[in-house]
Amino acid sequence: MNDSITLPGPDMRAAWDETSADYQDRHRIPTHSAHYGPFAPGENELRLLGDVNGRRILEVGCGGGQCAIAFAKQGATVAGQDLSEVQLAFARTLAENEGVSVEFVQGGTENLSAFEGESWDVVFSAYVFQYVADMARTLAECHRVLIPGGRLVFSLDHPFRDCFWDEEDDEHVLFPARSYFDHRPTDWRFGGHTGALMRSYHRTTADWIDLLHRAGFRLIRLLEPAPPINLAADPWATDYDIEIAMKVPQTIIFVAER
Repeated sequence: MNDSITLPGPDMRAAWDETSADYQDRHRIPTHSAHYGPFAPGENELRLLGDVNGRRILEVGCGGGQCAIAFAKQGATVAGQDLSEVQLAFARTLAENEGVSVEFVQGGTENLSAFEGESWDVVFSAYVFQYVADMARTLAECHRVLIPGGRLVFSLDHPFRDCFWDEEDDEHVLFPARSYFDHRPTDWRFGGHTGALMRSYHRTTADWIDLLHRAGFRLIRLLEPAPPINLAADPWATDYDIEIAMKVPQTIIFVAER
């Protein structure tokens, strides 16, 4: 697979600047535990990072900063980088309100030059990498900033989930509508047909494992957690079809070591 995708796409920075207020109001992500997305248990349950007190954690694609703030509350030294200045403004205000110190930096995932090499114990990212065109460069940057033996932990939409996306109707459906092996990116609008235009990139599970190995990582764990049994009560649930979510894996989590 050639992962340097060059097809022209929407301006993701502008899209998230436009979407931020609605996104944060709709989802109201908590800050007591780092999350792995709308369909997965959080870090307090999965314990993929263990005790983070005293560790240095960089969140790539931090959005509104909720995960970074959760790590800071638990005693970690934390920085977060995101493409959207509007998201970062929300994150800075939230961190101040929560009484924690987090360094927030503007930038895309493919360029972590604000951070020195071999300076972080953990690089963390939740539900971001499916929106990134050049994952080879992104993973190379994650590898560069991690200390030897440091860990990269990230979650994203499970590749199977893409099969249930109907491009014509711009919605998820109950039966597969596209091939798992179709690598075309998907353009869709946040919040329905009038929202900001987004683009996500489909990669198979094998593609992700290959990308990690080529970047110099060793895969430690791969998780496909079942959705919480009370998913229907979650604020996120209004955006998704619960029947699909309970039958097909929605989230995939990778834990890799430098």
